[in-house]
Amino acid sequence: MTGPRRFRAGRFLDAAAVHAAADANPRLRQFMRTVAAHSEAGEVRSRRLLEHLIRRIVDDVGDLHLGNALNRLERIAVLRDNIAAILDHVLEGGTLPEGVRVATLGEYFDQLNTEMRELSRPRDGIVGDAPLRLADDSAAYADSLLREFDAGGGAAGRHVEPAAIVGDAFRAMPADRQAAVRRAAELEPAALWRAVAAEGEGGKRAAVADLETRLGGRLSPDEVTRLRAAVDDLGRARSRGLQMSEARLADALARIGDPDLRAVVAGGDVWLTQQLAVHNPEALTTLWRRFRERGGRADDGPGFRAYLRHDMVTYGRGVLGEYSAAFSLSSIELFLKGPDANVKVAGTDLVGIGHDGWVWLIDDKSHRAASVGGVSALTDNLVTNLRRDAADFRDAIARLHRDDPGFTPDPRILDAISRMEDAAAEIERINRRGSASTRPARISAALEARRLRLRVTSAAGEVREITQALRDLGLAVEPTGTPVPLPPTGGR
Repeated sequence: MTGPRRFRAGRFLDAAAVHAAADANPRLRQFMRTVAAHSEAGEVRSRRLLEHLIRRIVDDVGDLHLGNALNRLERIAVLRDNIAAILDHVLEGGTLPEGVRVATLGEYFDQLNTEMRELSRPRDGIVGDAPLRLADDSAAYADSLLREFDAGGGAAGRHVEPAAIVGDAFRAMPADRQAAVRRAAELEPAALWRAVAAEGEGGKRAAVADLETRLGGRLSPDEVTRLRAAVDDLGRARSRGLQMSEARLADALARIGDPDLRAVVAGGDVWLTQQLAVHNPEALTTLWRRFRERGGRADDGPGFRAYLRHDMVTYGRGVLGEYSAAFSLSSIELFLKGPDANVKVAGTDLVGIGHDGWVWLIDDKSHRAASVGGVSALTDNLVTNLRRDAADFRDAIARLHRDDPGFTPDPRILDAISRMEDAAAEIERINRRGSASTRPARISAALEARRLRLRVTSAAGEVREITQALRDLGLAVEPTGTPVPLPPTGGR
C-alpha cells in the first residue's frame, strides 16, 4: 500500500516573495518581532522560521488539493468511460447493455457534472463544507513544524540570507557611502533593510521612498544621494547571493568536465549561465558544444551568455506558440499531432482534423516579424513531412493494436492518413513534371482535392501576412493569440 502522494508545492515559492508578503502583513510582522524578541538569533531566525512555516503549510494544503483533484480526475475518467461504452453500444445498433437502465445513464451524467463542477472550486474540492484540517492534533502538527525547522538548522527554503555577501559589498563601497549607510542604520535600521531587500523596481522605489520619509531630513541631500547608490549596490549584491551561493556554485563547477566551460561558468553571469549550470548541466553542455561548433571562442563568456539567452528566448517562444495555437484553434476537432517541447525538431508543428473533415497542416511562426516569406515545413519539405507524419500515425495505430487487439481507430483518422499519403505522391509527381510557373497552382489544387489545408499560426508573435508566393500554394495565416511582448535581446 502506497502512502499519500506528495507534491512539495512549497519548494516552488520564491523566498523573496515570501519575505515581501510577510513585511506587508501587520500580523506576520508582529509574529516575526515576537519570535525575534525571544530568540538569541533575533530577526534572522524569525524570518527563516516564518519562511519555513509558510512553505510547509503550502506543501500540506497543496497535497490536500492536488491529491483530491487527481482522485476526482480519476473518477471523471471512469464515468466518461462508462458513458462512452454505453453510447458506443447503442450507436452500433444494440440496445442498452445488460443490467444498464436508462436511468443509469442519467445518473452517470449527473455524477460527471458534479465532479466537473467541484473540480473548479478549490476549497470545496478539498474539504467541502467542513473546516480545513491539516492534522488531527494541532499541537502535534505545530511541534512537527518546529522539529523539522530545528533539524534543518534553521535554513528553511532554498537559501539563507546572504549576510556575508552583503557585508563584502558594504566593505567594497567608498567611505562616504559607507558613512551614509551607517547613519541610516542608526536612525532607521528596519526601513533600511526593507529598502535593501526590496524586490522589483516598483518595490525598490517604494521602499527607498519610505526610508527617506522616515529619515525626515536628518541626512543631508548629498548623504541621501550616496545612500540611494549604496542601497542599490547592497540590493544587487544580496540578490546575487540569493541566486547563487559559493557552495552551490562549487558543486555545479565540480560537475563540469570541460575546463573551458568551467572557467566561463565560474566567471559568468549569475542570472543565466550559473543558474543553467546548477539546474540543467546537461543542457548547458549541449549548448556549449553548439556554441563552439559555430565558432564561439573558448574564453568568450559574454558571447556564450548572449548565445544562451537567444536560444532560450527563441525556444520558449516556440513552445508557447505551439501550445497556444493548439488551444486556440477551435476549428480543430481532433489533433493527430499535438504540441510538444521539441520545437527544434524539423517537420510540421501540428496536424489536426477540423469539424468539416479537412486536415490542417500547421507551422507556428511565433516571432516578431510581421511578414513571413518562408515556411519550409509546408513548402520545400512538404512531401517529406506528409509522409513522415502519416507513417508516424500508422505506427501509433499499430502500437495501440498490439496493446489492445480490440482497438478500432476512428475512421476519420484512417481517411486523413490516406489523404495525406495521396497528396504526398501527387505533389512529388507535380514537382517532377510540368512548368515551374504553374507548379504552385497545381500543388494548391492537389491539396484542395484531398481536403488538406496549410496554415501558418502566430500565437506569440505578430505575424499578420505571408508573401504572395506562399499564398499561391494555398497557405493562410491563422491568428491564434495576442502578441506577447518580450524583453529586448540585450536585457538581463
